[in-house]
Amino acid sequence: MIKSSLLRVLALAAVFVMAISASAVAATKVNVRVEGAKATLFEGDVAVSAGKLTSNKGEDRSSHLCNVAANGGSGPAAATPTRALQAASENALGDRLAPLSFEWYASFSDFLVGSVGGEAPTGDNYWELSINWKVAELGGCGIALKKGDQVLWAVTDGATPALRLSAPAAVRKGRAFNVRVTDGASGKGVEGASVGGAKTDADGKAKLTLKSGSKRVLRATKSGATRSNSQTVALR
Repeated sequence: MIKSSLLRVLALAAVFVMAISASAVAATKVNVRVEGAKATLFEGDVAVSAGKLTSNKGEDRSSHLCNVAANGGSGPAAATPTRALQAASENALGDRLAPLSFEWYASFSDFLVGSVGGEAPTGDNYWELSINWKVAELGGCGIALKKGDQVLWAVTDGATPALRLSAPAAVRKGRAFNVRVTDGASGKGVEGASVGGAKTDADGKAKLTLKSGSKRVLRATKSGATRSNSQTVALR
């Protein structure tokens, strides 16, 4: 009886430990978008978990944790934006992101993203990180990601607004509909952005009419701004 009870306790303990371990390594699904100076290099959902990255630039060429807890962030180990960038490069559609260049800086326990897909910003430009349309205030290994977060890595000089496009999921063929382009960080309308062959007004709105096809992928652009997220509109 005692032996049977002991075995039962041990079995339950094993299940409990396995559950904790699975929870600790569970991947977080986020959306990653990478905007180079001239083109969108990647946009899609990826599953990312806490882990290590290897520095392949500078004097330190070793691996270091990139999991918030070891990088000056607040909270336990978690998936991070720089790990998400790595995960995106390993995605079936992420071939344009390789090679990635990471340089470890011990002084702030984080990596600097030097180049993505061989694209290394020049002059005052650099790879800027934004989470849910807000520019990050910590390094890419010091921020804990949550399910559904929007991660943007973009070449910028720090003064370039990121465009955000809003459009209906479905419209009638041949019937006009409205889209809106805003500054992702402030939410203010952006005038003069191009989307679907039209220009936005002072409030960032434009009226489009799509007459053929089953769907259309829209994206907004404007000189001096980071191109927008894509929006797929189904035509009925």
